[in-house]
Amino acid sequence: MKLTAYQRFLQYALMRIRPSFIAAWLKPLLGVKRLAAETPQGTFWVDPVSVLGITLTNEGIYESGMIKTLKKFLHPGCCFVDLGANEGYFTVIGARLCGEAGRVIAIEPQHRLLPVIEENVRMNSVPNVSVVNVAVGAETSTVEMQLTPSTNNGGSGFGRLTRYRLPTQQVSMQTLAQVLDAQSAPRIDLLKVDIEGFEFEALLGSSQVFEQRRVRALALELHPTLLAGRGKRAEDITEMLERCGYALSESFGNRVWLAPQA
Repeated sequence: MKLTAYQRFLQYALMRIRPSFIAAWLKPLLGVKRLAAETPQGTFWVDPVSVLGITLTNEGIYESGMIKTLKKFLHPGCCFVDLGANEGYFTVIGARLCGEAGRVIAIEPQHRLLPVIEENVRMNSVPNVSVVNVAVGAETSTVEMQLTPSTNNGGSGFGRLTRYRLPTQQVSMQTLAQVLDAQSAPRIDLLKVDIEGFEFEALLGSSQVFEQRRVRALALELHPTLLAGRGKRAEDITEMLERCGYALSESFGNRVWLAPQA
């Protein structure tokens, strides 16, 4: 879909407003609505005034290195787990690569993004996707999530994120092992993790998943600064993976941990 000059102007103007919650408040008043962005990877229902929406409507692709990583590790019949699925962009791409014989588990705690993921799945006709609406951590509990403005909903998390107050929601938390067991997923060909600094609890809270080498490849987005701000060490994660026999490799600019060959 080609944007109008007015839509382009709104992208340029609103994304520069700070604090960003003001831009999010203005969007509906100015007629900004989600639209279908057609790309080589599929059709996506995006907010045009957001990080993802601007990238897809202007460039037609988002994080090309991660797409190449998915293509390297996924093929028909594979199982892909998208931990921190957000709006389901990589979920859809992974589902296409895994094909009807494979499966995809999209894990996303934000309630507001469920209709977006479901619409992206519907528009791209990828029925092999299961959406799990939970947070992944070290225990079973209920936690409060801080919701960043719609200009960048991928920044939402569980700590204090801004100097001003953000809206919140209560979300259910489970361990990664619990989610995988409930989904009957004994072996994962690729696990993508990008959860804004809470990879510490998600991975160390289910270290047995890696001890048992249920994950063949782990595409991990580490956030050392965010972790340090919470008194956590990124090295604790990497040391656990090394103890479990995983080796670090670079894949198109992404850090991917590979299980030893059987």
